[in-house]
Amino acid sequence: MKGSYLFTALLIAAQGSYAGSIKGVVKAQLTSVPPAAAVKMADDPTCMAKHTKPVSEEKLVLDANKNVRYAFVSIKSGFPEGQVFRAPVEPALLDQSGCMFAPHVVGVMAGQGLKVLNSDGVLHNVHLMGKANREVNKAMPAFTKKMVLPGTNFAKPEIMALKCDAHPWMAGYVVVAANPYFAVTAADGSFEIKDVPAGNYVVEAWHEYLGTKTQNVQVGDAIATATFTLAK
Repeated sequence: MKGSYLFTALLIAAQGSYAGSIKGVVKAQLTSVPPAAAVKMADDPTCMAKHTKPVSEEKLVLDANKNVRYAFVSIKSGFPEGQVFRAPVEPALLDQSGCMFAPHVVGVMAGQGLKVLNSDGVLHNVHLMGKANREVNKAMPAFTKKMVLPGTNFAKPEIMALKCDAHPWMAGYVVVAANPYFAVTAADGSFEIKDVPAGNYVVEAWHEYLGTKTQNVQVGDAIATATFTLAK
């Protein structure tokens, strides 16, 4: 009997440790890089005063090596049929800072809430335009520092465009994922999806300007790597 308990404990420990990470980078394949348009905040002097240098749109943000910021990388398929994922209790975080959405792209899992901050002390409104999910359009007056949108607003996977009707240059995306295995690329185009169970997966990289690309990735108990090259 004692040996049976020991075997079960070892099996559970082995299963718990048999998970890895997917690390990689998203790159742009462009013969020429379109210049980023300047954000025109002159209509709101309060917003202008929050910046000491010109601000550019974030539709396409590349570093010197054409690595892509704000690409959304996620596992699209490969899990056992019928597997159910529990949405995180802690909401994802979105700020409105310098009269810009920060980050430009934020991911939530289906059923997860979204905490929205107003760090500017000016009137904003959070306008989320979904098709699978309900439209959200909520004002945040200057005195409102935060609000939480419940997970019922993000019940189904989709890419939801985000804007502020008070400041027309403010734009971004909330990407609702079907599972918790996703990441948004950093300034150097890098990403990491952690604690992925061992298996063979289809991983997708999406970017608002450069489009979408998928590849197969095999995950064991170590780090799997994936490089995506996106070309508009």
